[in-house]
Amino acid sequence: MKVWIVLLSILAAACVWRWGPHRRIGAGTAWRQRSKQISQCLLAGVAVYFVIMSIAMLYLMLTRT
Repeated sequence: MKVWIVLLSILAAACVWRWGPHRRIGAGTAWRQRSKQISQCLLAGVAVYFVIMSIAMLYLMLTRT
C-alpha cells in the first residue's frame, strides 16, 4: 500500500510539472524560475503523500476494533 502512495505522489509531482504554470515560460528561463517550478512540483508530491497517508490513517482508526 505504501508503494502505491509513493507512486501516486510522484505522479502528482509529474503532473504539476507537465501541466503547471511553467508551460507559459520560454526555454531560456532563469535559474530562479526553474527552482521555483521544481519546488512547486516537490511540494505537490509531498502534499499528496501526506493527504493519502492521513486518509489511510483515519481509515485504519475507524475500522480497527
